[in-house]
Amino acid sequence: MIRMLLSIPFYENNGEGNQCVQVGMKSVLSYFNGKEFSLEELDFLTGRRKGLWTWTPQCVAVLYKLGLDVKYYSKTDLKPFLEGESFIRSLYGPDAEKMLQFTDVPVVIDSIRKVLRYNIFEKKKLSLEEIETVIKKGSVPLVLIDNNKIAGKTGSYQGHFVAITGFDDNHIFYHESGPKSPQANKKVVKSLFIEAWNANGTDNDLVVVSGKRERTH
Repeated sequence: MIRMLLSIPFYENNGEGNQCVQVGMKSVLSYFNGKEFSLEELDFLTGRRKGLWTWTPQCVAVLYKLGLDVKYYSKTDLKPFLEGESFIRSLYGPDAEKMLQFTDVPVVIDSIRKVLRYNIFEKKKLSLEEIETVIKKGSVPLVLIDNNKIAGKTGSYQGHFVAITGFDDNHIFYHESGPKSPQANKKVVKSLFIEAWNANGTDNDLVVVSGKRERTH
């Protein structure tokens, strides 16, 4: 059985409980930069206010600004999100209401503008084989999934951001930060993971972090 597992630092979502994105950022910043940020520091950098969620562009813009080589992939183009709430409602349908309750739309739009300016976004859904190739090269994929799919629950979208740490023939491994039942290198059957990644609301968001960026300016 082929097995590949990266030794990525594991941290728990033991702050407010809505900081899975910040925990994922903390893992890759520690892994590649050797610097440990607090969840509060990462909240400040991403513009997340208490009780709210963090969207992928908020994470990507900060990781780039902190000197990491980062590429953001999604099946949905970023530019239409600049329209704000109206586009979010048209895109996500019934799930949009809950998402907007936990979203600081102006902060998200500002982050999208930065990501587009940095030219680190590509409209593309990566295949599982491409994700595995990324890991083989030593890069870390950060992925947005619907945690309700993993837990086998029904109900509206429950976005959850995780760092993929490896794979074998039949499973994906990722750091489950919690806050419920945190677990390093959690093993999930590939088909279930793909279902959670394909869920409405995720847009198949995937962020590839490949180490420190070579600065050209």
